[in-house]
Amino acid sequence: MALERIFDVEDVNLLLEQNSASPLGYRNTALIMGGVYWGLTPLELSSVTVSDVIASNGNFFRIWVLPEDRSFNKEAREVHTEDHVLPFFEKYTEFRVKAKWGMSNLHSYRGLDPNSKFFLNDKGAEYALTKRKPKKGEEKKPAMYQPRSMNEQLKRMIARTNLYGATPASFRDSFIKGMYEAGAGWSDLMKVTGIKQKRTLENKVRPHERELEAVLGSLFSRVKMPDHLR
Repeated sequence: MALERIFDVEDVNLLLEQNSASPLGYRNTALIMGGVYWGLTPLELSSVTVSDVIASNGNFFRIWVLPEDRSFNKEAREVHTEDHVLPFFEKYTEFRVKAKWGMSNLHSYRGLDPNSKFFLNDKGAEYALTKRKPKKGEEKKPAMYQPRSMNEQLKRMIARTNLYGATPASFRDSFIKGMYEAGAGWSDLMKVTGIKQKRTLENKVRPHERELEAVLGSLFSRVKMPDHLR
C-alpha cells in the first residue's frame, strides 16, 4: 500500500488555516495553492518567476506557460489561474509589494522585479537549490539541482497539521488526483503535469493508504454471520 497522503478539500482547508498566521500567512497560502492548484513540483515552486505569472501591466495571466527551462521533464506546459484561486496569489503579491520583497525601479509588474522568483522564503529571498552530486556516468551531463529549501518549507507547513503520511510531493500529486477525479483523461494529465508515462500517472491516481482504509472498511460490510453462530 502506498504511504503518501493525497489531500482532499478538507485537508487543503486545514493546511490553509494552520498556515495562515501573520506575518507570512499570505505567502504560505499562496504556496499551498501553487502546489495543489497550479500543480507545481517543489523544484518548480522554487523556480517560477514573477514574469511567468504576472503581465507587465500588473495583472495575473489567466493562462500562462511554465517555460521548459523551469519545468518538470524540461517540457513547457500551460498553467491556469481561475477566478476562485486568484485571491490567494493577489493577496500574496500585495503582501510582497508592502514588504518590498524583490522590488525593482520599474513601474511595470507592480514594481516587482520581473526576474525575481515568485515564491520567496521567510526572509524575502529565493529558495536555495542544492546541486546534486552526479551519479556514475553522469559527470558530463548538465548539473541537476534539488529543492531542499522548498521541501523543508513544505514539511514545516505539513507539520502544523495532523495530516499523517503527507510529504512535499503530496501537493503536486493531489493536483494530479484531483484532475483525474474531475474527469481529465490520460493525455490531458500528461499535458498539465509534464509526466510522459501513463504508468507513472496511474501510480499517482490509484487508491492511497487512507483511501484503501476506507475501501476495506466497506468491503463486504453487509455480510451477516449466520444467526445460529451469533
